[in-house]
Amino acid sequence: MDQRKLLELQTQRGAKTSGFDTTTKTLDVVINECRKNIEDRSEKYRDLEPLEKREAIKQIIIDYVMETKPLVVGYIDGENRPDTLKLVDKLVEDITNYGILTAAMMDERVYEIRSNGKELKVEIEGKVQDLVDKEGNIISFESPEQQEIIMKKLLGDVRLTPKDALVNARTLEGFRIAAVHSSAMGRDPNNPSEGRYHAFVLRKFKKSKLNLADIIKFGSMSDNMARFLVLTTAGGLTTICAGPTASGKTSLLNALLQSVPPANRVVLIQNPSEIDMRFKDATNRVYNDVLHLESTEKENPTHSDPTMANLMAHLLRLSPVYAVLGEVRSNREFGMGMMIMSAGHPLYVSLHAENSMGTVMRFLRAYMADSGETIETALPGLVDLLNVVVVQKIMRDGTRKVLQISEVIGIDPDNPNRPLLNDLYIFEPIGDPQYDDAGNIISIPGIHKRVGKLSDRTIRKMRLEGIKDSRFDFLMEEVSDSEVEVYTGIDIERYGL
Repeated sequence: MDQRKLLELQTQRGAKTSGFDTTTKTLDVVINECRKNIEDRSEKYRDLEPLEKREAIKQIIIDYVMETKPLVVGYIDGENRPDTLKLVDKLVEDITNYGILTAAMMDERVYEIRSNGKELKVEIEGKVQDLVDKEGNIISFESPEQQEIIMKKLLGDVRLTPKDALVNARTLEGFRIAAVHSSAMGRDPNNPSEGRYHAFVLRKFKKSKLNLADIIKFGSMSDNMARFLVLTTAGGLTTICAGPTASGKTSLLNALLQSVPPANRVVLIQNPSEIDMRFKDATNRVYNDVLHLESTEKENPTHSDPTMANLMAHLLRLSPVYAVLGEVRSNREFGMGMMIMSAGHPLYVSLHAENSMGTVMRFLRAYMADSGETIETALPGLVDLLNVVVVQKIMRDGTRKVLQISEVIGIDPDNPNRPLLNDLYIFEPIGDPQYDDAGNIISIPGIHKRVGKLSDRTIRKMRLEGIKDSRFDFLMEEVSDSEVEVYTGIDIERYGL
């Protein structure tokens, strides 16, 4: 029998509660219990398409009500019998309906939803625009109360208050949301009496993972650039993917790590979990040796709390061959990253920086702040352990480009306080950008070009890992003015993807 029909019969006949908790509960308590139940069963819906995901969550709600038959104030009759059908409808509404944001939450094209107070923006295909309805009308929050109701659904059990004015959370769907309380928002000087609104950025993650061939076909980098990046995992080259927020660095790191051989042990630490390295066979069994860990942020943590720093300290006990950090932020995390690299493990990590030099210098300064070392001892140790920096950026035309691939090869002989880098590839703008009638940039023409050849240091390291010269001989030649990068995404399939 259809479960909804069964709920209808239970309601008509009076659902029996013997054997179940007969304590009367408030709706808020049951909503929280139901959300926890949904989160505990996230494997049933995390990888589904938006519509399928929503239906799967509804089904979990139905199962929860049928299994527990909670007695909820306002949803029981005079004989203390639960109205399960009415309760299910209320739970579905309160948990899965995001009001004016529902369409954007369901739209696969939308990458980010942003609330700048009352106003709402979305990022679609790299371009930020107003949130609009089906008729093209601009949508915004009608009142702080409307925003509050929707944000409570988005944040779940994370509370946004003047005391906790900056919070991070995940929606039931697994999307990341960072929020700012209205008390930390500046008032509009031209409208000081306007209601106080919160702000947030909600970042969605696609079900399908991009591989390096996909990134090539988007024009973010060339075939040869990807061929080299595959060698960073084969050769155990510690690699940093850097760039500003929303530049695509995590997607690039995710694509790169798909070239790791399944037999090689990988341990990932993330907050939130954006990189998924589970390789599954036809039976949905994970066949590669991978361990996914997710850190939490906690005020005054103990040594046993799964914070980023604590998990990094514990990582070496988990037998990693490759260590992956979704993103490092604090000085302590950079310091722990040095510890992992010093133990001989290739490290793959993302961080915010503008270019290759800025990436290495940010790592250096954070490590010095954590360790107390001077630059005279910290810099030689760092450049000895770092190998490759990849810098990506979202351009003003909405495209994402790898701007720079560089080797870290030593210390600058002309400046003992700076690392020596060797650029292999850069993106070079050519010609004038193109604009639309409204003055918006629609195209920034440019080319990727090789500007350097592989250093003896990297060649030696890859030979020690058993990589044939034929796999990187294209980078051992002098740069030619006639050399042209191609973007087929086909050739890369011969190199482990």
